[in-house]
This record gives sequence, structure tokens and C-alpha cells, in this order.
Amino acid sequence: MKRPLLLSLCAVFLAATLSAASATTSSSLRVGVGRADITPRAGIDRAIAMGGKEVVVENIHDPLTANVVVFEQADARVALVSLDLIAVNPAVFDDIRAGLERDHGITQTLCAVTHTHGSGRPTDGQHERLVSLTLQAAADAIAALEPAIVGHANGELNEGYNRRIVQPDGTVEMMWNNKDHIPSHPVDDTLGVLSIRRAADGQPIATLVNYAVHPVISMNFEELIISADWPGAMARKVEAELGGHCIFLLGAAGDINPYEADMFRYATPAETFAKIEEVASRVAAEVVRTHASLEPADLSADATLAYDSYTLPLGLRRDGPHGEKSHEVELATFLLGQRHAIVTIPGELFVELGMDLRERSPAASTWVMANAYGSSGYIPTMHAACQGGYGATWGTFLEFGAGERLVHQALVSLLYQMEKVKPLEQR
Repeated sequence: MKRPLLLSLCAVFLAATLSAASATTSSSLRVGVGRADITPRAGIDRAIAMGGKEVVVENIHDPLTANVVVFEQADARVALVSLDLIAVNPAVFDDIRAGLERDHGITQTLCAVTHTHGSGRPTDGQHERLVSLTLQAAADAIAALEPAIVGHANGELNEGYNRRIVQPDGTVEMMWNNKDHIPSHPVDDTLGVLSIRRAADGQPIATLVNYAVHPVISMNFEELIISADWPGAMARKVEAELGGHCIFLLGAAGDINPYEADMFRYATPAETFAKIEEVASRVAAEVVRTHASLEPADLSADATLAYDSYTLPLGLRRDGPHGEKSHEVELATFLLGQRHAIVTIPGELFVELGMDLRERSPAASTWVMANAYGSSGYIPTMHAACQGGYGATWGTFLEFGAGERLVHQALVSLLYQMEKVKPLEQR
């Protein structure tokens, strides 16, 4: 079954090689990838399960990884860090960033978790190990830096539904599982694929995947069974087909579940993990198809780096519109070649906000990298906050309108980075 696919990919790689050979040599884009196994050690490490109980990890289904991608162009370096965890103490990312600066002079970083609900939340006892392993992955990425070409394409796939169901009377009911695949809206079926390939031969260095569907199939309130959920299984399948590394970045999935969410409520572990493999296979197939759709003209070695970050003072919802702006959040924007943008969001952004950002962005492709740096909970639209439901009036704590403010700040940043803002005229 794989031979026709592999043959078509070889043709794409050959075309990419020709494109790389004709690309301007003035660009110095280099990319390296490193990975570390951060799976908790059975019988040793402790984690906080979904029910909130701290337990010793005993049951491991599949591994958790720390992925680090380092982009280098001229004197600029940007590191992207992704951890297969539901959440992490912000101090972990603080220490990773401090280590990147201390060891490699990297001050521009994008850090987030994939938000897999099968990982358990690591306790403070895992702090040093997580930091050390991730910094080793970063060192490996830097050691692997090599000239690269990049290209982006969008696939389309429906694997999620909006779990907030607005009733005729305007009230909201939560649909936690949708195994009958009943359509609900809004959803974002866009599957973003960023292909990073060796300039020398067109072979994949890394395939970055952005998709707005919660990794909650393996969520289990009765027992902690370690799993990277469908994104981990998807990445393994993509790597088996394409080679290189596959790295998942969760998009604006604050109100979007996979249809088979929370299967442990009604299914056995074997059935649950079999379903994860099914979902992962469909997503991986679309990633591979989208990857193969890239034409030589879509791949470029001319990819200058632009990075900016902001600290936004926000209020808390409970304090009302005149509350003190006492909660600081961080937002970063990263541009690769003035075409591909990644925006970090410090929480779980509702899907409409992510789609609005993409539509209004000046970049050809714009991704949300959710749950970045340290999660600030759910970030709903103002409209959803007026309707209610999980993530809109419970499970959220930032001020009313925080989502729109974050999107606005991201757009301001990108427009300045792309020099779209006209200077004031002297008259």
C-alpha cells in the first residue's frame, strides 16, 4: 500500500532538490531538531491524574517527548519547544528558557505543551529532569543545524466538533462526547503543515502540524495511563512515512473536542487506544497528502526570521471591567520568511478567535500555538462569555474580552514585523 505514496514523495523530494539548487545562496536559513524522551519513569515519578489525585506512575501506554526546533538565520536564533504534557508549571519553561540563553545565547523562544490529557500533570519532583532533558534536546538541535528550505500548505479534515451546544432559548449545554459524529459549529477543519527540508537533497528535517482539536481521547478520571494521545500517535505515523521529525502544535481548540473524547467513560483501554490509532491514522494521512501537494515553488531557502514578544497586563473576570490589571500574560509572534506566522497564546483560545486571527493576519499562513509559557485557562470570545458554558463562564478567569485583546495584539505585532504600518507623515 505504501509504494505509490513513497514514489510520489520521491518525486516531490527531487523537485525540492532542484528548487533548492536554484534558490538564492544569500539566505542562511539553517534548522536543527532535537528530541528527548520525557516519559515519567514507572514506579519512580509522580504525576497528578485527571481526577486531581497525585499518584506514582505505574501504567505507560506510549512515550511522551520533548521536541525542540532551532531556526538560525544570520545572527538570529529562535527556538521552538513543544512538550507532550497536559500542562507544566511555568517555572519549567522559565528554567528551559534561562538554560537556552545561558548555554546557547538564545533569547527568542516559543514554548508550549501539546495538552495531551493522557500525560498526567508532572509534579515538582520532575522539574529538574524535564528541564535537563529538554535542554539536551536543544543542544542536539543546535548540533544538527543545517541549511534548510521551507514550505507551507493547508489540508482539510473534520475530526472535531464544538462541545458547546447553544439551545434555541440561548442557553448552552455541554456535549462532552459525540461518538455519533453529530455536526456542531463553529469548528476549524484547517490542518496546517509546515515542511522543513534539507536544502542539499530535499529530505525532511521536520514536519510541523497545527490542528485545533483537543487531545482528550485518552482522558481518564479513574486511572492514569500515560499517553501522548492522538497527536503522539499521529507524529509516529507521519515520521514512518516521511522520515524526519513530526511535531504537533495545538491550535485554537478551546471549545473543540474530538468526536471520541473521554472514551474511558464508556470503553475499555484497548478500545480507547484502538480509536486513538484510527484518529491518528486519518490525521497522518492528511498530513502526508498535504505534504506531498507542495510544489517546488512552494519551498524556499529565503526565510528571514522575525520575532517579537509582549507582556500584556490583564484583569480577572471576577473583578469586572474596572478591575486592576494584575495578571500578566506573555504573547509572542514568530515570522518565518514573512510568510509563515506562529502566535503563542497563553491558554486555550476558542476556535472562532483562532480563525479570526488567521483571516486577518497579513501572513500567508498563521498558526495559534496554544497553552504557551503558562496556561491562563480558557480564553472565550466575548459572545461565548455572554452565552455561558464550560470555558466561557466556568474554567476561565481572564477578563471579559481578553481573547479579542490577544488577537488584536498579535495582529499589531505581525503588521509591524511585516512593515505594513505606514509611518506618520510630516505636514
